[in-house]
Amino acid sequence: MRKTFFAGLLAVVATNAMAADGGTLRGGVCIGSFQGADSLMSCEHLGRVTIRQIYEKGFRVVHMQDDKNTATYVMVVIEEQKR
Repeated sequence: MRKTFFAGLLAVVATNAMAADGGTLRGGVCIGSFQGADSLMSCEHLGRVTIRQIYEKGFRVVHMQDDKNTATYVMVVIEEQKR
């Protein structure tokens, strides 16, 4: 779990560093139990949302990592889409 968190943190840092050029894009991490597309996850910048709502709110999924033991816990790295 610690490795997963660290990988997600690095992805967020990289996303935010790339966005620093334009200064307007945001990135973050969503975590939660994943039971399917309608599962609610807790996300930075967005609160509790589904995968569909992430896209509807102008973000995209950059990376997804699940818990290899149970495959129900998921961490998703998101970034704001350019408009």
